[in-house]
Amino acid sequence: MRRLLVLLALAGCNPGTSKDKQLCAKAAAMFAQCETVVGATKVDRELVIDRWRGLCRAVITGETDQLLPDGLALYYSMDEGTRLGVKLQAECTARATNCTEYAACDK
Repeated sequence: MRRLLVLLALAGCNPGTSKDKQLCAKAAAMFAQCETVVGATKVDRELVIDRWRGLCRAVITGETDQLLPDGLALYYSMDEGTRLGVKLQAECTARATNCTEYAACDK
């Protein structure tokens, strides 16, 4: 499972990938490493991680094509302050190298 996440993160960080995709891939990888989704199957967990990555890209770029209907509804329900908060959270978690640094992004 971790190998898959690392491969996905690395695939998202190739030179042909935009900086927003790289940032969101790194943030999603840290989310996957440090967060616990209780009671979810592996598929459910991967969907949660993918939704976080898509929402991250939406708040950074404004592009919503990659969002599923529930993610799109969530995005449109956010005010600008909330979107900025998600963006700052993503930037912080993308810089994190361990779960302690990741947790510090909540402060």
